[in-house]
Amino acid sequence: MLRRNFLASTAAGLGLAALDSAFAPQLFAKGPPKLKDAGSPCGMLIGFSTVKNGLVYGPAFASFVGANCNIMTPAGELKWAAIRPNQATFDYSGADFMYNFAQQNGMAFRGHNLCWNTGNPPWLAQTLTKANAEGILVDHISKVAGRFAGKIDSWDVVNEPLALWFNKPGGLYPGPWLDALGPEYIDFAFHAAAEADPHAIRVLNVHHVEHARDEVTRVACISLLESLMKRKVPIQALGIEAHLEAHLPFDQGQLERFIKKVRGMGLAVQITEFDVNDSKVEGSYAERDQTTADCYRRFLDMILPIANVQRLVFWSMWDKGNWMDYMHNAPQWQRSDGSYSHRPGLIDENMQPKAAYAAVIASVESNCTKNR
Repeated sequence: MLRRNFLASTAAGLGLAALDSAFAPQLFAKGPPKLKDAGSPCGMLIGFSTVKNGLVYGPAFASFVGANCNIMTPAGELKWAAIRPNQATFDYSGADFMYNFAQQNGMAFRGHNLCWNTGNPPWLAQTLTKANAEGILVDHISKVAGRFAGKIDSWDVVNEPLALWFNKPGGLYPGPWLDALGPEYIDFAFHAAAEADPHAIRVLNVHHVEHARDEVTRVACISLLESLMKRKVPIQALGIEAHLEAHLPFDQGQLERFIKKVRGMGLAVQITEFDVNDSKVEGSYAERDQTTADCYRRFLDMILPIANVQRLVFWSMWDKGNWMDYMHNAPQWQRSDGSYSHRPGLIDENMQPKAAYAAVIASVESNCTKNR
């Protein structure tokens, strides 16, 4: 199938014929354009996030991403809760599985994450004190980042440091590290990561900076970055998660000013957890998919020309098993019919390419062509 015919048909919401999931990866590999090929002219790595079970129990998906992506993020296997079942033990079995998959498929490997104020094992809160917190944090980062030194493309050194709704000074996300060490926990984490693996790109990963309503978080993010740079914290990139809401507007002027300020500090920009929440979108599957695709396209068309994005990672590439379907305690992910059935992916449950797949390819190709 010619690229232009594929893009035209899917962008119009027409899709392709239903695909047998076991055969789909071979068809993708030979026919429609590969995601990694779209970004290659401008050096952009394009990939996905999943957990081990997503690859073990989804062999067709594993084959698809292996053929079409060139970077991956393990969604859970490098987090504290997975690696540190207790204070004395480091369990790398899941992380090693994910790294080996990336290696076998010629993919770069992102590290997610070295420090977060949530998602930690129970023993941490029971053990952490103001006296021992720095030592525990630095020891963990030194051992984990050190073990994977030379293997990691980029680390989310500190994940989601801002959450303004908690009304903490500076808008910082509360939790054990902030409580024990104050804002300097970020400094300790980045210095430890730089020492353990000086070659991996060191990323501050942030959320809620994408939509028009998020200006207050963008302002707090710039303030945080400026303070870190002033203290010579060795941060190299800002990761923008980009969990988008299909029904919410963007403000191009606000986003451009934000990105230009970040880039003006000498920091790279990565898109680290890209997906679109369609909870508030009504209509048929085709109508919902087109709205989602339009959201992907609008955001990429705004950010790619100004951000020089070199890492583009999707958090929900496949509709099957997407994380939004499991957010039953959060009303923002509940649909008007009371269900939690979402379609954020570039491919549907049957491995069929959606309008979003074409929208992403079109935007990346267009912007890579302009920037060559």
